[in-house]
Amino acid sequence: MKSWIGRRVIKTGVAVFITALICHLIGLPPTFAVITAIVTTEPTAADSLKKGMIRLPAAALGASFAIAVDFLFGQNALTYALVAMLTIIVCSKLKFDTGTLVATLTAVAMIPGTTDHAIFDFSTRISGTSIGIIVSTFVNFLILPPRFGPILVKKVDELFNKSATNFSLIMRSHFLDDSMDRTQYYRHLHEELTTAYQLTQFQHDEWQYRRSTEFERRSFGYLQKKLSYLHLILFHIGKICHLRLNQTISEQDQKVIQQAIESFNTIYQDHFHQMTTNHYINIEKIKQLRNKQTKQDTFISQICHELISLHDVTAELSEITTDERRFSMEENDYPTYIFKKQLIYD
Repeated sequence: MKSWIGRRVIKTGVAVFITALICHLIGLPPTFAVITAIVTTEPTAADSLKKGMIRLPAAALGASFAIAVDFLFGQNALTYALVAMLTIIVCSKLKFDTGTLVATLTAVAMIPGTTDHAIFDFSTRISGTSIGIIVSTFVNFLILPPRFGPILVKKVDELFNKSATNFSLIMRSHFLDDSMDRTQYYRHLHEELTTAYQLTQFQHDEWQYRRSTEFERRSFGYLQKKLSYLHLILFHIGKICHLRLNQTISEQDQKVIQQAIESFNTIYQDHFHQMTTNHYINIEKIKQLRNKQTKQDTFISQICHELISLHDVTAELSEITTDERRFSMEENDYPTYIFKKQLIYD
């Protein structure tokens, strides 16, 4: 069921239920409140609190415009357009960007039910909207607090696996000398890396309002280091994408390069990023291949340089992973989701 119903879905359902229940109990129309509760459920409690303070005055502005424009022009197409435009413009000028959507929805939804009693309409609509914002904020803060650690671990592992797969595809494209756009692999990985960085920001925002242990913060710091090394790995893969094949490569040289890349991929796909003796042997072959080149601007010389630089980054990644794993085994309170369980025979 977790693949169908996540924490945010549950929290949205709870927020809508409580909002509608309150509206029925006090005799308010639930439509505005429910719409607001749906669109204001945020990934973190920090976002809910920050944006909730902006959405309340923004919704009041939207409701004011709906009543004023409806009074002047009546209920027609021009009224809807003017209300939406005025709400967006004023929210933008007042830096209420996070409240623009709620304010605009509130404003245009008010128009069909507007009566001659402007003050009553305003108070009714803004009360419902306020209930939706307040309930969704409290539900987001109190019920099922988000856990970004396990999500980030899964995301980082996926990124390393995809980096390995795409690295092989990029090199295959080079050796086949086809005309495909190799940078598409790099761009897609970079977009996903940006999403992973966003998860780290969500967690730091959440910690402003919740307690955290020393081990939770340390483990999250380790995941951020892994993202930093992944960023460097993608940097070198991106440079390899843009290399120009300007020489004929023998089958033997292709085999040496391909073996090195397969060795890198094995390390990236390993959750512990362990470096084997075979990997060091492959890197020595790459160094020998580079030393045989008489020119520095050839394809082989450039790719060997990138692979050696990539090896340095990967060695550091392997080292910090080994150190952190050793620390996690010594501390019982260390989060168990950081390192997958594996039988140890040594």
